[in-house]
Amino acid sequence: MYESDEKWIADYLRLKNGEDINSPKSVKASDIKLIGAFTINGVVTDYFSYPYTGEPSWVIIEVIGDKEDCVRVTSKPPPL
Repeated sequence: MYESDEKWIADYLRLKNGEDINSPKSVKASDIKLIGAFTINGVVTDYFSYPYTGEPSWVIIEVIGDKEDCVRVTSKPPPL
């Protein structure tokens, strides 16, 4: 069984930010919201929002090829 994108992203953000999964302040899968899927420069890109203090940020998953995904945090908003 595969993890949901939201659960995987929450795990990724906790690891990236050094958060403890048991901390009530750590990001949870329920905090992650899919904004939508966009094709950017020919690459399907899923945009997710998450709670963050400071500069607005999103997590994106770029689908490259049939099975490869690239995940990163970006301050670039999704296209309108």
